[in-house]
Amino acid sequence: MANPILSYAFQPTMVFITTTINMKLVIQNPVGGSVVNFAGGPKGDEIQITFPMGTGNTDLVTNLNFQATSPSGFSCAKSNTGNYFSIKANVTTKLQPGQTLEFNFTSVPINSSLDLTTPTATITILEYIGVNTGNATVGVTKQTNTELAIISWADPSTIALSQITTLYWQSIGGTKVVVSPFPGGDKTFPVTGAPPSPGKCLINIPSTTAPQYTYTVKVFTSDQKFAKDDTTITQNPPLITAFTSDKSGAIKVDASLVLEWFFLWGTTSAIYSNTGAQWNGPASPLTVSPGTELLQNFKGNYGNMPSDIFYQLSVNGFSAMADAKVQIKLLPVNLIYFKFTQKTGDTLSGMKWLFDPSTWKGYELNTGGTNLNILTLYQPGGKTETYYLGSGDTVHPQVQYFDFVSQGNGAYLLSWVTANLDSLVLTPDTYNVPAADIVNGSKVVNITSSTIYTLTAKGVNGDTIKSSINVTV
Repeated sequence: MANPILSYAFQPTMVFITTTINMKLVIQNPVGGSVVNFAGGPKGDEIQITFPMGTGNTDLVTNLNFQATSPSGFSCAKSNTGNYFSIKANVTTKLQPGQTLEFNFTSVPINSSLDLTTPTATITILEYIGVNTGNATVGVTKQTNTELAIISWADPSTIALSQITTLYWQSIGGTKVVVSPFPGGDKTFPVTGAPPSPGKCLINIPSTTAPQYTYTVKVFTSDQKFAKDDTTITQNPPLITAFTSDKSGAIKVDASLVLEWFFLWGTTSAIYSNTGAQWNGPASPLTVSPGTELLQNFKGNYGNMPSDIFYQLSVNGFSAMADAKVQIKLLPVNLIYFKFTQKTGDTLSGMKWLFDPSTWKGYELNTGGTNLNILTLYQPGGKTETYYLGSGDTVHPQVQYFDFVSQGNGAYLLSWVTANLDSLVLTPDTYNVPAADIVNGSKVVNITSSTIYTLTAKGVNGDTIKSSINVTV
C-alpha cells in the first residue's frame, strides 16, 4: 500500500482513560505537495478513519456511537458496512498545498484500560484519492485518571504575526488552573465539569520579533499541590504555497485569466500587476483581464504598455514578506482591414476598420474624408503601427476597398482598389495579381463553404499591409 497523499493529526494527542472527550482530526495537503482534486459524490474519493475499539490496552474507544461534524462540502459519518468513519466530499473539491480540513468528533468514549509500558492506541486511516490507495496511522497516548495531571495544546499551534489562537487543557484532580505568563499577569480558571474538566483561553505571542512563546498550564489542588504542562506556539513568516493561472504562454489581449492561490501565516495580502491594476486583500480565485487593464490604466500613454505581463502576490506577516508571480505574454493585435466599404463608380466612401480582437481600443484615428485618414495602432509592448487610407497619401501601401458579391452557384466576385503598391497577392490558393489589376481589379472564386480571403499588399516603400474579408456562403 502506498504512502498517503494527505497528512493526518488528532487533537489532543494525549487522553485520560475512562473519560468522554471531543477530538479533532486535522487533514492537510502538505505544504510541499501538489493541488489535490478530491473527487466528490457517492463514488468519489474517500478517507476511512478507524478508531481501535474495545476494552484492551491498545484500544482507544469503547464504542463508535459518537458523531462528527465536517467542514462545508464534506461529510463524516459512521459507515454502514464497517467499523470506521467515512469522509467524502459532496462535489469535487480542490485542496491547495497547505490547506486543511477539520473534522470534530464529539463525546468520544475513551476506554478504561492502560498499560504504562505500551500506552499508545493507534488510529488507522485508509485514503482512496484518485488511483492512489494510502495508509496512515496516528498514535494517541492514554494516561491514568487517578493522579493529579493536566494536558494542554494550542489550536492552531503555528500562527501568523499577532494572531490569536486558543489554548486548550484537560485536567484530573484539581480545583483551579493557572496559565502563565501573560504580560498582564497569570490567569486563573476554576476547574468545572466532570473529568477531564476541559478548559480554554485565548493566547498569542506578545512580541513582534520572537518566533516562539511557551505557556505553562498548572492544575492545583486545594492544598496547593500542582501538576503542569507546557505548550509552545510559533509565529511563522508568511508562506505562499500556490499561485497559479489557468493559462500560460501567450494570450490575446481580450482574454482573461483566473488566478488562484493559497498562503499560510499571512496578515495582509495584495496583488498588483504591471498593467497598473491592484487588488488589496483579494479572495481566491480572481479573474483578471490584462488587455482591458492596460487600456484603462495606460490611457493617454499607450506607447508604454508592456506586453510581458505579471501579477505579483505579496503577503505580509512575521519577519518577512512573501512574494510570488504569475507571468503571461500578450499577443499582438492584428489589423483585419482599414478600408472604404462603399464603391460607386470611382468614388469610395464609408471608412471602416477592424482589429483582431475587435474590442481593442488602443488606437487613434485622424480623419480627413476620402483625402487622408491615419489610423495609429498601439500594440502591447510599445510598438506603434500607422496605417493610411485616402488619396492624400502617395507613399504608404493601401487596400482602399475589398469586397465581394455572389454570382450564384458558388461563384463569388472579389474586387479591390489599392494605392501605392508594388505587388499584391490573394490567398488562399495563392494568386499573384497581375500588375495591370493591382490598382483596380477583381477575381472570381468558387467555394462551397465560407472562406476568409486576404490581400497581402507590398508598397512601393517596402512596407506590407493586409486586408481580409470573410466570404460567407
